[in-house]
Amino acid sequence: MSWRNIFISNPCKLSLKDNQLKIRQEIDYFVPLEDIAAIIIESREVVLTAPLFSACAKYGVTIIFSDDNFSPCGQFLSFNQHHRALKIIQSQINISSELKAILWQKIITRKILNQAFVLSTIAAKDYAAILSQIVEKIKPNDVENIEARAAALYFPCLFGKGFARSHENAVNIRLNYAYSIIRSAVSRSICAYGFLPALGIWHKNELNPFNLSDDLIECFRQTADLFIYQSYIQDGLAKDFNSSEKAKIIKILNYEIIVNGAKHSLLSAIDKTVKSLSTVLKNNDESYLILPETVLPKETEYE
Repeated sequence: MSWRNIFISNPCKLSLKDNQLKIRQEIDYFVPLEDIAAIIIESREVVLTAPLFSACAKYGVTIIFSDDNFSPCGQFLSFNQHHRALKIIQSQINISSELKAILWQKIITRKILNQAFVLSTIAAKDYAAILSQIVEKIKPNDVENIEARAAALYFPCLFGKGFARSHENAVNIRLNYAYSIIRSAVSRSICAYGFLPALGIWHKNELNPFNLSDDLIECFRQTADLFIYQSYIQDGLAKDFNSSEKAKIIKILNYEIIVNGAKHSLLSAIDKTVKSLSTVLKNNDESYLILPETVLPKETEYE
Protein backbone atom coordinates (compact mmCIF):
# COMPACT_ATOMS: atom_id res chain seq x y z
CA MET A 1 0.00 0.00 0.00
CA SER A 2 1.48 3.33 -1.04
CA TRP A 3 1.63 5.88 1.76
CA ARG A 4 4.08 8.67 0.98
CA ASN A 5 2.90 12.09 -0.21
CA ILE A 6 5.62 14.21 -1.79
CA PHE A 7 5.28 18.01 -1.55
CA ILE A 8 7.35 19.98 -4.08
CA SER A 9 7.65 23.67 -3.18
CA ASN A 10 11.04 24.51 -4.74
CA PRO A 11 12.26 24.48 -8.37
CA CYS A 12 13.49 21.06 -9.46
CA LYS A 13 13.37 18.40 -12.14
CA LEU A 14 11.31 15.26 -11.55
CA SER A 15 12.27 12.20 -13.55
CA LEU A 16 12.34 8.41 -13.46
CA LYS A 17 15.31 6.27 -12.49
CA ASP A 18 15.15 2.56 -11.66
CA ASN A 19 11.42 2.73 -10.83
CA GLN A 20 12.10 5.57 -8.46
CA LEU A 21 11.11 9.22 -8.46
CA LYS A 22 14.28 11.25 -8.89
CA ILE A 23 14.09 14.76 -7.47
CA ARG A 24 16.95 16.75 -8.92
CA GLN A 25 17.96 19.81 -6.90
CA GLU A 26 21.30 20.74 -5.35
CA ILE A 27 21.20 17.23 -3.92
CA ASP A 28 19.38 14.42 -5.72
CA TYR A 29 16.66 12.57 -3.82
CA PHE A 30 15.17 9.19 -4.74
CA VAL A 31 11.81 7.76 -3.63
CA PRO A 32 10.46 4.35 -4.77
CA LEU A 33 7.31 4.87 -6.83
CA GLU A 34 5.60 1.95 -5.12
CA ASP A 35 5.72 3.93 -1.86
CA ILE A 36 4.15 7.10 -3.29
CA ALA A 37 0.44 7.88 -3.21
CA ALA A 38 0.58 11.48 -4.40
CA ILE A 39 3.00 14.15 -5.62
CA ILE A 40 1.78 17.66 -4.84
CA ILE A 41 3.53 20.32 -6.93
CA GLU A 42 3.35 23.90 -5.70
CA SER A 43 6.42 25.43 -7.36
CA ARG A 44 5.90 27.00 -10.77
CA GLU A 45 9.40 25.95 -11.85
CA VAL A 46 9.18 22.17 -11.93
CA VAL A 47 10.04 20.02 -14.96
CA LEU A 48 8.54 16.53 -15.30
CA THR A 49 9.62 13.92 -17.85
CA ALA A 50 7.31 11.78 -19.98
CA PRO A 51 8.72 8.47 -18.63
CA LEU A 52 7.87 9.65 -15.11
CA PHE A 53 4.26 10.34 -16.11
CA SER A 54 4.03 6.88 -17.64
CA ALA A 55 5.49 5.19 -14.56
CA CYS A 56 3.18 7.16 -12.26
CA ALA A 57 0.22 5.85 -14.26
CA LYS A 58 1.52 2.31 -13.89
CA TYR A 59 1.97 2.61 -10.11
CA GLY A 60 -1.23 4.57 -9.52
CA VAL A 61 0.57 7.70 -8.34
CA THR A 62 -1.54 10.84 -8.64
CA ILE A 63 0.08 14.20 -9.38
CA ILE A 64 -1.62 17.36 -8.13
CA PHE A 65 -0.82 20.71 -9.72
CA SER A 66 -1.28 24.21 -8.29
CA ASP A 67 -2.46 27.43 -9.91
CA ASP A 68 -1.01 30.96 -9.71
CA ASN A 69 -2.42 31.28 -6.20
CA PHE A 70 -0.70 28.03 -5.17
CA SER A 71 -4.00 26.23 -4.70
CA PRO A 72 -4.65 22.75 -6.20
CA CYS A 73 -6.21 23.19 -9.65
CA GLY A 74 -5.56 19.95 -11.55
CA GLN A 75 -4.79 16.30 -11.11
CA PHE A 76 -3.10 13.57 -13.13
CA LEU A 77 -4.93 10.26 -12.69
CA SER A 78 -4.17 6.85 -14.10
CA PHE A 79 -6.95 4.83 -15.70
CA ASN A 80 -7.38 1.21 -16.76
CA GLN A 81 -5.86 -0.15 -13.55
CA HIS A 82 -8.88 -2.32 -12.73
CA HIS A 83 -9.13 -5.63 -14.60
CA ARG A 84 -12.92 -5.42 -14.85
CA ALA A 85 -13.44 -1.71 -15.34
CA LEU A 86 -16.35 -2.14 -17.78
CA LYS A 87 -18.25 -4.30 -15.29
CA ILE A 88 -17.77 -1.68 -12.58
CA ILE A 89 -18.89 1.13 -14.87
CA GLN A 90 -21.97 -0.82 -15.96
CA SER A 91 -22.91 -1.40 -12.32
CA GLN A 92 -22.49 2.33 -11.70
CA ILE A 93 -24.80 3.17 -14.58
CA ASN A 94 -27.40 0.60 -13.57
CA ILE A 95 -27.56 1.40 -9.85
CA SER A 96 -31.16 1.84 -8.77
CA SER A 97 -32.50 5.14 -7.46
CA GLU A 98 -33.61 3.30 -4.30
CA LEU A 99 -30.07 2.08 -3.58
CA LYS A 100 -28.65 5.54 -4.27
CA ALA A 101 -31.11 7.06 -1.81
CA ILE A 102 -30.16 4.65 0.96
CA LEU A 103 -26.43 5.06 0.32
CA TRP A 104 -26.76 8.83 0.59
CA GLN A 105 -28.72 8.40 3.83
CA LYS A 106 -25.89 6.29 5.24
CA ILE A 107 -23.21 8.76 4.12
CA ILE A 108 -24.97 11.78 5.63
CA THR A 109 -25.70 9.89 8.85
CA ARG A 110 -22.03 9.01 9.29
CA LYS A 111 -20.97 12.54 8.34
CA ILE A 112 -23.13 14.12 11.04
CA LEU A 113 -22.05 11.55 13.64
CA ASN A 114 -18.45 12.45 12.81
CA GLN A 115 -19.33 16.13 13.24
CA ALA A 116 -20.82 15.29 16.62
CA PHE A 117 -17.55 13.63 17.64
CA VAL A 118 -15.60 16.74 16.60
CA LEU A 119 -17.82 18.98 18.73
CA SER A 120 -17.52 16.61 21.69
CA THR A 121 -13.73 16.99 21.59
CA ILE A 122 -13.93 20.78 21.93
CA ALA A 123 -16.17 20.62 25.00
CA ALA A 124 -19.34 21.40 23.04
CA LYS A 125 -21.10 18.28 24.25
CA ASP A 126 -24.59 19.81 24.27
CA TYR A 127 -24.32 20.64 20.57
CA ALA A 128 -22.74 17.25 19.90
CA ALA A 129 -25.78 15.62 21.54
CA ILE A 130 -28.11 17.59 19.26
CA LEU A 131 -26.28 16.33 16.17
CA SER A 132 -26.30 12.77 17.48
CA GLN A 133 -30.07 12.99 17.91
CA ILE A 134 -31.01 14.55 14.58
CA VAL A 135 -29.41 11.71 12.60
CA GLU A 136 -32.44 9.63 13.57
CA LYS A 137 -34.53 11.94 11.38
CA ILE A 138 -32.46 11.39 8.23
CA LYS A 139 -34.46 9.65 5.53
CA PRO A 140 -33.31 8.15 2.21
CA ASN A 141 -31.90 10.90 -0.01
CA ASP A 142 -31.95 13.16 3.07
CA VAL A 143 -35.16 14.63 1.71
CA GLU A 144 -35.54 16.97 4.70
CA ASN A 145 -31.99 18.30 4.21
CA ILE A 146 -30.82 17.42 7.71
CA GLU A 147 -27.26 17.80 6.40
CA ALA A 148 -27.73 21.57 5.97
CA ARG A 149 -29.31 21.94 9.40
CA ALA A 150 -26.39 20.14 10.98
CA ALA A 151 -23.87 22.32 9.12
CA ALA A 152 -25.61 25.49 10.31
CA LEU A 153 -25.00 24.38 13.89
CA TYR A 154 -21.65 22.64 13.44
CA PHE A 155 -19.44 25.21 11.73
CA PRO A 156 -20.26 28.26 13.91
CA CYS A 157 -19.84 26.11 17.01
CA LEU A 158 -16.44 24.89 15.82
CA PHE A 159 -15.00 28.06 14.28
CA GLY A 160 -16.93 30.84 15.98
CA LYS A 161 -20.25 32.64 15.84
CA GLY A 162 -21.00 34.02 12.40
CA PHE A 163 -18.65 31.63 10.63
CA ALA A 164 -19.92 30.33 7.27
CA ARG A 165 -18.29 28.14 4.65
CA SER A 166 -19.23 30.67 1.99
CA HIS A 167 -17.05 33.41 3.51
CA GLU A 168 -13.51 34.03 2.33
CA ASN A 169 -11.30 33.97 5.40
CA ALA A 170 -8.16 32.38 6.82
CA VAL A 171 -10.00 29.34 8.17
CA ASN A 172 -11.82 28.57 4.92
CA ILE A 173 -8.62 28.94 2.91
CA ARG A 174 -7.06 26.19 4.99
CA LEU A 175 -10.19 24.04 5.01
CA ASN A 176 -10.47 24.29 1.22
CA TYR A 177 -6.85 23.27 0.82
CA ALA A 178 -7.26 20.26 3.13
CA TYR A 179 -10.49 19.22 1.42
CA SER A 180 -8.89 19.46 -2.03
CA ILE A 181 -6.05 17.15 -0.95
CA ILE A 182 -8.51 14.60 0.46
CA ARG A 183 -10.70 14.90 -2.65
CA SER A 184 -7.70 14.14 -4.84
CA ALA A 185 -6.96 11.02 -2.78
CA VAL A 186 -10.58 9.89 -3.12
CA SER A 187 -10.44 10.43 -6.90
CA ARG A 188 -7.25 8.40 -7.08
CA SER A 189 -8.90 5.40 -5.40
CA ILE A 190 -12.07 5.76 -7.46
CA CYS A 191 -10.08 5.46 -10.68
CA ALA A 192 -7.99 2.60 -9.29
CA TYR A 193 -11.14 0.55 -8.68
CA GLY A 194 -12.51 1.18 -12.14
CA PHE A 195 -15.22 3.70 -11.32
CA LEU A 196 -16.00 6.75 -13.42
CA PRO A 197 -15.62 9.70 -11.02
CA ALA A 198 -18.22 11.76 -12.90
CA LEU A 199 -21.05 9.31 -12.07
CA GLY A 200 -22.12 10.19 -8.56
CA ILE A 201 -24.53 8.80 -5.99
CA TRP A 202 -26.04 12.14 -4.97
CA HIS A 203 -23.97 14.76 -6.76
CA LYS A 204 -24.88 15.00 -10.43
CA ASN A 205 -23.57 18.33 -11.71
CA GLU A 206 -22.91 17.82 -15.42
CA LEU A 207 -19.99 20.27 -15.22
CA ASN A 208 -18.33 18.32 -12.38
CA PRO A 209 -16.04 15.45 -13.46
CA PHE A 210 -15.73 14.28 -9.83
CA ASN A 211 -19.30 13.88 -8.59
CA LEU A 212 -18.56 10.49 -7.01
CA SER A 213 -15.52 11.95 -5.23
CA ASP A 214 -17.74 14.67 -3.77
CA ASP A 215 -20.12 12.00 -2.50
CA LEU A 216 -17.53 9.84 -0.76
CA ILE A 217 -15.44 12.67 0.69
CA GLU A 218 -18.27 13.75 3.02
CA CYS A 219 -17.31 11.41 5.88
CA PHE A 220 -13.61 12.31 5.65
CA ARG A 221 -13.94 16.09 5.89
CA GLN A 222 -14.29 16.04 9.68
CA THR A 223 -10.71 14.87 10.17
CA ALA A 224 -9.64 18.01 8.30
CA ASP A 225 -12.02 20.17 10.37
CA LEU A 226 -10.60 18.93 13.65
CA PHE A 227 -7.03 19.12 12.38
CA ILE A 228 -7.46 22.74 11.31
CA TYR A 229 -9.12 23.61 14.61
CA GLN A 230 -6.43 22.02 16.76
CA SER A 231 -3.50 23.14 14.64
CA TYR A 232 -4.52 26.71 13.97
CA ILE A 233 -7.55 27.95 15.86
CA GLN A 234 -6.19 27.03 19.27
CA ASP A 235 -2.69 28.30 18.52
CA GLY A 236 -3.68 31.23 16.32
CA LEU A 237 -3.69 31.52 12.54
CA ALA A 238 -0.63 32.79 10.73
CA LYS A 239 -1.13 35.78 8.45
CA ASP A 240 0.24 34.00 5.41
CA PHE A 241 -0.76 30.54 4.27
CA ASN A 242 2.76 29.44 3.39
CA SER A 243 4.37 26.29 2.01
CA SER A 244 5.30 25.08 5.47
CA GLU A 245 1.64 25.09 6.51
CA LYS A 246 0.57 23.36 3.31
CA ALA A 247 3.15 20.61 3.79
CA LYS A 248 1.78 20.11 7.30
CA ILE A 249 -1.79 19.86 6.04
CA ILE A 250 -0.83 17.33 3.36
CA LYS A 251 0.25 14.99 6.15
CA ILE A 252 -3.42 14.67 7.03
CA LEU A 253 -3.60 11.77 4.55
CA ASN A 254 -1.46 9.78 6.99
CA TYR A 255 -3.56 10.65 10.04
CA GLU A 256 -5.58 7.99 11.81
CA ILE A 257 -9.25 7.26 11.28
CA ILE A 258 -11.35 4.25 12.30
CA VAL A 259 -12.72 1.75 9.78
CA ASN A 260 -14.60 -1.32 11.00
CA GLY A 261 -13.34 -0.73 14.53
CA ALA A 262 -9.65 -0.60 13.56
CA LYS A 263 -7.39 2.39 13.08
CA HIS A 264 -6.05 3.08 9.60
CA SER A 265 -4.47 6.02 7.85
CA LEU A 266 -6.91 8.34 6.10
CA LEU A 267 -5.42 7.23 2.78
CA SER A 268 -5.99 3.57 3.60
CA ALA A 269 -9.50 4.27 4.87
CA ILE A 270 -10.39 6.01 1.61
CA ASP A 271 -9.23 2.93 -0.27
CA LYS A 272 -11.37 0.65 1.91
CA THR A 273 -14.45 2.84 1.47
CA VAL A 274 -14.11 2.95 -2.32
CA LYS A 275 -13.44 -0.78 -2.48
CA SER A 276 -16.54 -1.46 -0.37
CA LEU A 277 -18.65 0.51 -2.85
CA SER A 278 -17.75 -2.00 -5.56
CA THR A 279 -19.03 -4.77 -3.26
CA VAL A 280 -22.23 -2.80 -2.66
CA LEU A 281 -22.88 -2.58 -6.40
CA LYS A 282 -21.95 -6.20 -6.99
CA ASN A 283 -24.44 -7.43 -4.38
CA ASN A 284 -26.98 -4.63 -4.67
CA ASP A 285 -26.75 -4.34 -0.88
CA GLU A 286 -25.99 -1.10 0.96
CA SER A 287 -24.87 -2.96 4.10
CA TYR A 288 -21.48 -3.61 2.49
CA LEU A 289 -20.62 0.10 2.45
CA ILE A 290 -17.74 0.89 4.83
CA LEU A 291 -17.62 4.42 6.17
CA PRO A 292 -14.99 5.96 8.49
CA GLU A 293 -15.28 7.26 12.04
CA THR A 294 -13.33 10.37 13.00
CA VAL A 295 -10.83 10.17 15.86
CA LEU A 296 -8.43 12.66 17.40
CA PRO A 297 -5.79 13.67 14.81
CA LYS A 298 -2.66 11.57 15.15
CA GLU A 299 -0.21 10.60 12.45
CA THR A 300 -0.14 6.90 11.65
CA GLU A 301 3.06 5.15 12.67
CA TYR A 302 4.62 2.99 9.96
CA GLU A 303 7.05 0.23 10.76
